[in-house]
Amino acid sequence: MGRRIFAEKNFNISGKVVSYEDFKLFIDKPVGFSIYPEYIPNILANADRVMNKDYPHLLATDYMMFKRDGNRSIFEEKFFQRRNDLLALAFAEYVDDKGKYLDKIIDLLWMILEETTWVLPAHNPDKIGVNTCLPYAYAGEVDYIDLFSATTAVTLSWVYYFCKDKFDKVTTILNERILFEINRRIIKPFLDPVACAKKMWWTGVKGNLTNNWAPWIVSNILNICALTVKDTPTREAIVRLSLPMLDSFTAAYKDDGGCEEGPGYWGAAGAALFNACEVLYDLTNGYINIYDDPLLKNMGEYVVKVIIHGNRALNFADCPARVNPSAILLYQWGVLCNSEMMKTYGQNRLNGNLPILGTDSGMPYRAFKFFSEERLPKCDFVAPTKVWLDGLVVASTRESSKTDEGLYLAIKGGHNNESHNHNDIGNVVVFADGKPIFIDAGSGRYTRRTFSGGRYDIWAMRSDYHNVPTINGIVQSPGIGAYSCDHLYEDETGMLTMNLKNAYPAEADINAYTRSAVLKNSVVTITDDISLKSNGDIYFSFICTKEPDSVTSTTFSLQGRTISFDPLLEYKCEPLDKSYPEVENIPSNWNVDTLYRVTLTSKSKFKTKKFILTVK
Repeated sequence: MGRRIFAEKNFNISGKVVSYEDFKLFIDKPVGFSIYPEYIPNILANADRVMNKDYPHLLATDYMMFKRDGNRSIFEEKFFQRRNDLLALAFAEYVDDKGKYLDKIIDLLWMILEETTWVLPAHNPDKIGVNTCLPYAYAGEVDYIDLFSATTAVTLSWVYYFCKDKFDKVTTILNERILFEINRRIIKPFLDPVACAKKMWWTGVKGNLTNNWAPWIVSNILNICALTVKDTPTREAIVRLSLPMLDSFTAAYKDDGGCEEGPGYWGAAGAALFNACEVLYDLTNGYINIYDDPLLKNMGEYVVKVIIHGNRALNFADCPARVNPSAILLYQWGVLCNSEMMKTYGQNRLNGNLPILGTDSGMPYRAFKFFSEERLPKCDFVAPTKVWLDGLVVASTRESSKTDEGLYLAIKGGHNNESHNHNDIGNVVVFADGKPIFIDAGSGRYTRRTFSGGRYDIWAMRSDYHNVPTINGIVQSPGIGAYSCDHLYEDETGMLTMNLKNAYPAEADINAYTRSAVLKNSVVTITDDISLKSNGDIYFSFICTKEPDSVTSTTFSLQGRTISFDPLLEYKCEPLDKSYPEVENIPSNWNVDTLYRVTLTSKSKFKTKKFILTVK
C-alpha cells in the first residue's frame, strides 16, 4: 500500500475554495492565462480546417457495435471528432473575437448537448435484466460518470468560458443548457454518495485502490467546478470529495513513482494527478500545494527514466511502441517540482522550437496552460545510465548518457495482476545505438476482447510472445499468484536478479528458477538458472523487428550485434500473425511490416541447467 498524500497533509478546505467570481486560471504564472503570440496563427488555422466539415450522426447501431462484435472505433471516431473540433473552434473564437466561428460552434455544441449519453459504449454500465447495448440514462438522472462523459463536460466548460458572453447575445438558452447538462450528467452524480458507492468503482470510495480513471476524471471534474459551478458550498463539496479519490490513486503507487499501467498511460495517470494538483492549487489560491512532495516529482521523472531513445520507451503493460510524453508538460512539471531531469528533458526535446500545441479535449486545463509558454532555449539532456524502480521492479542500464550510443538493457519483474497487465514477468528489452534488438511488441488496438476473459488469447498479452521462456510447454498465468520475488539489485553494475519460480503455474514442474540481466563491459548477459523437478524442456522467446542474419548453430546477429546462445538450444524464427484486429497495427508502430519471434528450444531434456545469452 502506498501513500495517501492529501490525507497525510490534512488539508482543511473550509473557506479556502475561491468563489466563482474570484477564480483565476494558472496563478503560478505571472500573467495567468495568456497566449504567446506565436501560437495564434496555428490556433486559427486549426479552426479554419474544420469550418466546412460535416459531422456524421451518432447512430444507435454504431453504439450497439461494441456489444455485438467488439468494435469501438466506429462510434468513438465520430464521438471524439465532435469534441476536439468544438474546442478548437471555441478557442479560436476567443482569440479572434470576431464572431467568425460562432455559428459552427453552436451547431457542434447543440449536437453534443442532444446526445443521449456522453458515456462510451465500452464503458456503458450494465443494468440488471436489461441488454445495455444502448444507454439507459434517458430514463432518469444519470448515475454513472466515465472518462469521456467527464471529458465531454470539461470541453463544454471551456466552451462556456470562452463564449458565454457571445452565446447570451444569441440566446440565453445556450448557456442555460450547458450548465443544466453539466449539472445533470456530472455534478449531481458526483455528489451522490449512493451513485458513487454502487456504480463508480473509480472513485475509490469503498477503500479500493484505483487506476488512471481516478485522477483523469477527478482532474476534469475539478476543472468543471472551477469554470461553471457558481455556488461556493458546492465548489467546496466537490474539492472535499476529490481529495480522497485522488488518494485512492496515489495509494496504488510505490515511492519510486513508477506507473504499472505503462508509459502509454502515464499521460492519463501520474500526469493526470499533476493536472489535478494544478487545478486544486488555483481553486484554493495556492493553499492545496503538493509540488514539493517527492512522490509527485517521482511520478513525473518516471516517464523520463523509461525513455530508451526518441519515441521508444520501455513499453511494458498496455503501451504501444511509440511514446511521446509532452515535452512542455515535463518542463512545466519540472519547474514546479524542482526537477532538473524533467526540465532538461522537456527543454531538450523542444530543441529551441515552440511545441506544436493542440486543444486537448482529454485534459484541457493543462493544454491551455501550455499556450502561455514562450520559446525556450536549446538545452542538453543527460540520460540516466542506471535506473532502478524498486517498487515497479524495473531496472535499466545504458552504456552512454547519449541515447543513440551503445547498448541498452532493461528487465522487468512484478506480478501478473498489474493494471493493464501483460504476462511478462522477467521480460528483457535490448537496444543498440537506439535501435531495437529484443523488444516488447506492445499493445495494439482495443476491442471488447482486450478487456474480457479472452484477453490472453491475444498473443501480444501472452508470456510466450515476450522475451521470457516457456517451460515444459507452460506459459505464465495471469493474476496476483504469478510474481517475481527475491529481487537483488547491484548498484555498481545495475544487475538485477530475481526468482521467477512463482511466475509459472505448478504444471511447469519448476523446482527453482532465477534470471539475472546485466550490461557490463559492452556486453549484455542474460542468465537463466533453472532446476526442474524432473527432466523437461524449455524454449526461450525473443521478439524482434526484423529477421536476424548471420545465423549459426550458436549465434545470430541483429543491428550489427552478435547474440550468442547455449549449444543445447536450437534456433528458429517465425513471422508473427497480424491478421486480427487487436494486433494488426503493432508492426506499423515499429515502422515495419512484420514482427518476428526467435525461439531457442532445448534439443534434449534436462533437469538442471544454466543458460547464458549474450549480446555484444
